[in-house]
Formats: sequence, C-alpha cells, structure tokens
Amino acid sequence: MDDMSGVFTSTTERTAWNIAARHLARGQKDPVMMIVDGIEEERKRCIDLLRAAIGRDFEVPTFMVDPDHQW
Repeated sequence: MDDMSGVFTSTTERTAWNIAARHLARGQKDPVMMIVDGIEEERKRCIDLLRAAIGRDFEVPTFMVDPDHQW
C-alpha cells in the first residue's frame, strides 16, 4: 500500500483485501479460510493463463486442478 495515499499499489494487495473483505462481510474471521480462497483463486488464474497460452482444448493435468487427487 502506498503510505502517502492509502491506495493499493499492486494486484496482490487488491486481491488480498478483496478476499479479506468478502470474509469479514460475512462475519467470518478465520484467516485460514481467507488464505485458502487466495490459493484457490490463484490456482484458477494460473490454469486460465495456461489455457489461454496453449488453447482451450488443452487438458489441464488433474493434479493442477485438484492437488489432493490420489495418484
């Protein structure tokens, strides 16, 4: 955050604030769930970038979509 203006200077800061605000607005206070949301959003963003680069027909590996998948 820019100390002079109070404005977020990066997408990361804006995304973190957005996630925290959504949770706090629902009365949730568990920081773990906020972090989980952030990780899941980033995973989805990375998969979307991969598909955009390789093509919509690209089959995303299961472990990228579900890291808990049993091999």
